[in-house]
Amino acid sequence: MSVFEYRNPHPKGLHTTDCVVRAVSLAFDKDYLEARRELNRSKKELGFRSYKETKFIYKYLENFDRIVLKVPKGEPRVKVDDFAKFFNEGTYIVKLAKHIVCVKDGKLLDTWDSSYRSVYTAWKIK
Repeated sequence: MSVFEYRNPHPKGLHTTDCVVRAVSLAFDKDYLEARRELNRSKKELGFRSYKETKFIYKYLENFDRIVLKVPKGEPRVKVDDFAKFFNEGTYIVKLAKHIVCVKDGKLLDTWDSSYRSVYTAWKIK
């Protein structure tokens, strides 16, 4: 059974490269445009050029519990599919390579299924 559930909070239903805004909007139950305004405001306050920068994401979410998934050398990383099944209660923002998603109550919420991709870190939002 797939953990993926299609969600696109973009007000016009567009498919764009806005995964940070989508994840924040879905994780914090915020309107898409409100989430984008907040991210833009925060990036300026924190001195970043873009809210898509990995260092910005870490700084933006620093007050939330971070889940570090240590992987023994030579072993594969945990996939989003397994992460969602194990962390099946609560809301998480999950960092993948060049992508970020919201996992809520065991469901990967996004515009495309990235459940096969490796998790680098995650933050518990609720």
